Amino acid sequence: MKLSLVAGLVALACGIPLAAQEAEPAKPPVVAGRHVRFLPVGDLPPYRQEIRNGVAYELEPPAGSIPPRQVMVGFGEEKKDAVPLLLGQVTQPLSAPDGEGPMLVRRRDDAEDAEPWMKVNRPETGDFLVLLWRDSSKGDWTTTRSLVLPDSAEAAPAGRVRIVNLSPVTVGVVFGGERVKLEAGKFYQRAVPVGKDTEFQLGAVDRAGDLQRFHSGSIFQNPGERSLVVIYRADGVQPRRPLKAVIHREPVK
Repeated sequence: MKLSLVAGLVALACGIPLAAQEAEPAKPPVVAGRHVRFLPVGDLPPYRQEIRNGVAYELEPPAGSIPPRQVMVGFGEEKKDAVPLLLGQVTQPLSAPDGEGPMLVRRRDDAEDAEPWMKVNRPETGDFLVLLWRDSSKGDWTTTRSLVLPDSAEAAPAGRVRIVNLSPVTVGVVFGGERVKLEAGKFYQRAVPVGKDTEFQLGAVDRAGDLQRFHSGSIFQNPGERSLVVIYRADGVQPRRPLKAVIHREPVK
């Protein structure tokens, strides 16, 4: 009895309840299997507002000018996972079954029997990332194009950067003194020093072979991190810069 009382007093003095000493703290569940993530790229439409009774209210973007706010991802089973799509941001991972097969993506507000917003053939093995951009020939997000990239730690390890060209033209890459011509739909990967800025430039290659620069920046990575640079065609009518790039840095899990 005295020992129990002493143990209780010690626990209270330390600010720790007795129950915490008797059981391990609950850990978040680990989802087995492989995963899929999405990264939509593009530009937001111009900001619009209207004045009502002296108060400014933001207007909804024109239909098709942004990706669906939420989509349902399914693999032929009844269960479907919902995920929000935000331009320039990678989504949280969703579980994906093993093996090849179609992945159906539907707008959350569409009817169950509606045609999928898009279909993607998943790779046979490994985590994968789906890059999304709107079809420039259609001019909006009703028709979407996609590119599937391997997303595992083996395919894109820490200490490396991948540069993906989603634009319709060849892009010149100057990276730490190295020069590469990156064709449309291709990607380039290389190692970068840890804890140090590595400068790089991106430019469109004109008919004369000259580089018309549209992006200049640097990549900085901490230990255990990797980066992704996605080049895309700018949205809108006669944009000032026809090509743009979005950079995403993350720890390797």
